[in-house]
Amino acid sequence: MPAPLWRWVICARRRLPAVGILLVWGLGVLALPRPRWGLPALFVAGLTLRLVLVAAPVSLSDDLFRYLWEGRVVWEGGNPYLHAPAHPQWAAFAADPILQRVNHPEISSIYPPLALLLFAALGSLHYGPLSIKLFMGLCDALTALLLGRVLLGRKRSLNGAWLYALMPLGVVESAGSGHLEAVSVLCLVAAILAWDRQRSGIGWAGLGALFKLMPGAVLPSLWRRSPWLFGLLTFVGLLSLLPFLDAGPALLRGFNTYAAHWSFNASGFALLHAIFGDFGRTVGLVMGAALSLWAILRFRDPARVALWVGGAFVLLSPTVHPWYILWAWVPALLCGVRAWTLLAALVPVAYVVLATLDPATGQWTEAAWPRWLQYLPFLLALGVEALTHLRDPGPWAPDPLETRS
Repeated sequence: MPAPLWRWVICARRRLPAVGILLVWGLGVLALPRPRWGLPALFVAGLTLRLVLVAAPVSLSDDLFRYLWEGRVVWEGGNPYLHAPAHPQWAAFAADPILQRVNHPEISSIYPPLALLLFAALGSLHYGPLSIKLFMGLCDALTALLLGRVLLGRKRSLNGAWLYALMPLGVVESAGSGHLEAVSVLCLVAAILAWDRQRSGIGWAGLGALFKLMPGAVLPSLWRRSPWLFGLLTFVGLLSLLPFLDAGPALLRGFNTYAAHWSFNASGFALLHAIFGDFGRTVGLVMGAALSLWAILRFRDPARVALWVGGAFVLLSPTVHPWYILWAWVPALLCGVRAWTLLAALVPVAYVVLATLDPATGQWTEAAWPRWLQYLPFLLALGVEALTHLRDPGPWAPDPLETRS
């Protein structure tokens, strides 16, 4: 007798049906008319959907266990940058079920210091997935609410906020898998909302950058309103670094390993690697930096800057996990670029790689067809949309006052 549908979704050993459900869910939301209710209903709907997944076992990603373990290391007085989870330093904790599920245990932490302090705080409240998932799910529901406020402030429809609240990408990656992006994306949207209301969003953007680097791209757009806040954020960043300074050069060891060797679900980078070989990472980095600098110099609207920087990151990065799409999709919802919503609906197909996962070695075999299925429809839609915009600019087109000469 087939297992019930809900067991397919939450059971780690039946991931392929879960991927199919996510795809149908995401594409189905695209086909439905968005509700006309207001912001309270938007927040309640988004929060309810996320609470459903908070209690479900973690199945699609195990990053959450590294969060919890590195948080425990911090409150035990250790240094996650100095000693990787597999280091003999932690032999006495070998029976810890959280430690046993940490991915890549030979690699030290890749997360910023403030993120480690957040993991320690959440883990001290409850040393288990529930604390991380509940916190990230709440942040993601608040992101949907703030998206709605930004859209209303810009005289736009709430459809984009409803898409974010109901589609699976944000729900699964926050409340389902507990990814740190939920906090940083929330800070990014809060910064954009503050900018729209003639306030300084530099505090929110800087705080988000201390958790994940991406919101730092909008800091130049916000700089002139309250430059003193940048000094305060620099102080907070240095203060959060103090407990880990004994790691010395090892502070960047884990991140350098990630940047130099990891690769998964790449799109544009796959082409760069085919052309330039091992230099493809450097070429992609230079191209991404150039596009980001162009956007920072051209646009004053931080949402538009975030879209260009996030889009360059997604298309040029060697590693594109499904939750990375949030960095381009969220600002795209504010700028009216619809093709990114199609990619947000298709990206769960990347999880089919888990069907090839070897539990003994932790290795998988990545096929080419999932990337074609994700990126080809998206790139075609993006190209058609770009041509349409040239003929008939809509809400996505920058106002002349928003651009810099």
